[in-house]
Amino acid sequence: MPLSASECLKENRMQPFNQFDKVDHQDTLLAMKDVMISNLVTRLHTLEQTTYDGCFLWKIADVGLRIQEALTTNRTALYSPCFYTSRYGYKLRLKLFLNGDGTGNRTHISLFLVLMKGEYDFQLKWPFQHKVTFTLLDQVDKHHFSTSFRPLQSSSSFQRPVSENNVASGFPEFFPLNLLHGSKTTYIVNNTLAIQAVIDTKA
Repeated sequence: MPLSASECLKENRMQPFNQFDKVDHQDTLLAMKDVMISNLVTRLHTLEQTTYDGCFLWKIADVGLRIQEALTTNRTALYSPCFYTSRYGYKLRLKLFLNGDGTGNRTHISLFLVLMKGEYDFQLKWPFQHKVTFTLLDQVDKHHFSTSFRPLQSSSSFQRPVSENNVASGFPEFFPLNLLHGSKTTYIVNNTLAIQAVIDTKA
């Protein structure tokens, strides 16, 4: 049945609002899609860096900016991506203070191991007892600096995690800042620092 003149006028008046609603809906969908893509990219980037053999190489980019943040903001600590001692092993990550922490504050970089709650903790041996070796990599002259520790079985840092992260444990005085930034050292190259962690699952 043909519409009356008043009905046609009413329909025409409503049309722009419907179009605007559709545009707003499309904008919302596009925004949601962008968020999903961003999340997927982040997850993919994390998976690319994940290792399952207890050996992890962490490259920290934009070190100058990170140091400035440590000096001027509350972001004093950096966390590495997660890594594992095996496919179904302990879940770990590193915690780094580029301007030091505790006894190393403003004199050393501080480096710690963080034991995390993992999906397969129920089948692992507790407390965590494996030897841990940290290495600051010299990216040119290969004058690497390494130091190791064995977890204290009585430490809460190495018991089975009940929260997302255990208290970090490691070296407040890992490496002197004056040597890190020395004119003749090459630990920082292209504004990037490289640190390796090795978990000896055989020891």
